[in-house]
Amino acid sequence: MIPYGTDAPIYHYPVGTGLMIVTTIVCFAVHGPIDVGHPWILEFGTFPHPLQWVSTMFAHDGLMHLIGNMYFLAVFGFIVEGKIGWWRFIRLYLGIGITAAALTQLIMWPFPGPGAVGASAAIMGLMTICLVWAPKNELSVFMIILYRAFLFEISILMYGMLYLVFELISLMLTGFRMSTPALHLIGAGVGFAAGAVYVRRGWVDCENWDLFAVLSGTYGRFGDSATTVGSHANPALLFGKDVDVSEIMVSDRAVGDADRSGPDMATIRQLIQQSRYMEASDALFTLQLGHSNDRLEEPLLKRLARGLLAADAVDEAEFFLEEYVRRFPDTADWCRVALAQIQLQHRRRPRAALSLLRKVRLSQLTDGQKKTAKRIVARAKQAIRAGVKDRGDEYAQGGD
Repeated sequence: MIPYGTDAPIYHYPVGTGLMIVTTIVCFAVHGPIDVGHPWILEFGTFPHPLQWVSTMFAHDGLMHLIGNMYFLAVFGFIVEGKIGWWRFIRLYLGIGITAAALTQLIMWPFPGPGAVGASAAIMGLMTICLVWAPKNELSVFMIILYRAFLFEISILMYGMLYLVFELISLMLTGFRMSTPALHLIGAGVGFAAGAVYVRRGWVDCENWDLFAVLSGTYGRFGDSATTVGSHANPALLFGKDVDVSEIMVSDRAVGDADRSGPDMATIRQLIQQSRYMEASDALFTLQLGHSNDRLEEPLLKRLARGLLAADAVDEAEFFLEEYVRRFPDTADWCRVALAQIQLQHRRRPRAALSLLRKVRLSQLTDGQKKTAKRIVARAKQAIRAGVKDRGDEYAQGGD
């Protein structure tokens, strides 16, 4: 099973992963395929050599060995670095590789042998870290069986467990000798320990979706197990930038006077003028809003919706904004921007926000609203790149 994508939240660009891949390729170009006796090899049956603990990570015995390792380094490095940033990733990656190599050489001190090369132990460590930090997230994988290609999704937990079981069976078939499966399992063990320490010490924020939260049944945002995996990405952390969607505000010129048609509407108008928006909202619900097309004129509905937004009454504001779009679609561009803000900021539905904004005519917006819409588009795209998935809703289907 070859992974090629993931829905795990990614908050940092893979700079460190790229540096490690480039460094490894350059080393291979310099020294070529490694053979027995090369000074970069991790020797068995000899006094420990700390320099070899490092050099073995950047040495490979052939081009296919190099390509395979660098591919998996790119996949798992992308996920791990995406949570902690490039500098911390490099330290963690090198730390896993060095520790695994040191353990291997110490174990093999009494047993002479051909030695070992390659970064696979460190990469297996990254895989088990992914298993600890993002077990419920999925990998997009492909595999070929009998000349047929299959594409499917599999959780990182299931992928990691299958891979570890495969390595354990391979180790048993080799008679538990120090072989490639043994080297892989040593690296996996070191990575698992490192990933667990990072979680327990609070050195990484898994947003309550780590393996321990999953096993205890308390996973999900704020312990809410109903939270959809992939929707828990925090846009404020995307790619190392301080992105705060709570700063998005929708503003416009003052709206016109409210409806003056009758005592009931006059009472509601008075409530709005006194900034008592929740009471005005309750009064309109009492008048059976959905069946009172003659009672709500455009200026009144606009002023009430904006007042509720300003009062942070999101659910009520969303209802009246939707009503405005339904009744006055030709003048509802400002309204769609406000609804897009709610979808992104409060509902964590970036695709729904983008769907709403596709119907907006910039010519109908004020300069401030144009800037707001552009910021929403940028942040929604960042959230999508981070793996945030919309829950099913009408906006995601392209409706109003």
